[in-house]
Amino acid sequence: MSTRDILGSKVSSTPQYSLGKVGSVTDFKTEQPSLRPMIRKPVHKQVQDAIRTHIIENGLNAGDQLPPEGQLAKILGVSRNSVREGVKALEVQGVVEARVGAGLFVLPFSFDPILETLPYGLLSDLESVGHLLHLREVLDRGIVEQVIAAVDDKQLAALDSILDEWRLAASKGMYHVNLDREFHQALYSSLDNPLLSRLAGLFWDTMQGVADQSTFPHVENPIETHDLHRDMVEALRARNPIDLRKAINRHYPGIWSSIL
Repeated sequence: MSTRDILGSKVSSTPQYSLGKVGSVTDFKTEQPSLRPMIRKPVHKQVQDAIRTHIIENGLNAGDQLPPEGQLAKILGVSRNSVREGVKALEVQGVVEARVGAGLFVLPFSFDPILETLPYGLLSDLESVGHLLHLREVLDRGIVEQVIAAVDDKQLAALDSILDEWRLAASKGMYHVNLDREFHQALYSSLDNPLLSRLAGLFWDTMQGVADQSTFPHVENPIETHDLHRDMVEALRARNPIDLRKAINRHYPGIWSSIL
């Protein structure tokens, strides 16, 4: 196999642009012009695109090895610095892993790199926090039937344990965000979908970060907040989707009022 076959055509160091089919002068004046703005993409980003395309088109799996940086530079017709910069970006994104003395390897797909950076990006923009809250609200309401269908005694016992600790803290006028986070992660646990639990954790990481910046007020009535979550568990225990959805609906106005 030639080097060109390994990663496709070489990376271009010139601006990339697209020319559509241009008609007659009359057509050009009366129809939408097919000329499009030139798109200039840095070389290291073109390197990232080339490596991703190579992984996809060749069906590479986690653990498969990629050509070393020097060979990549030669194949793509770019400097080793450009390849190194592109590879480092792909490492941050969780696409590849550079192992010292071994080479470059494909990593298994994971949402972790995305989820780990989201809280930082959201903290500077309350509107984005609101979008995240809306996503969580839609998820909570949308999976009611699935949660009820999958609930078992082990999950209910875990939720009861969290609520017992929560009630004790609330009776002393305290609210622990970690208990709230654990509750919602436990609420999703029976669905065997780790991404849902991660999203629940992401929401609370973000909200805690906002609270630490003193732009998001702390819970004013810990007992009431505990009772709202107890209502969810009792509806879940009764396998009653209507009551569970009502309990969820009662839960959100207080959160929304804190960020609007």
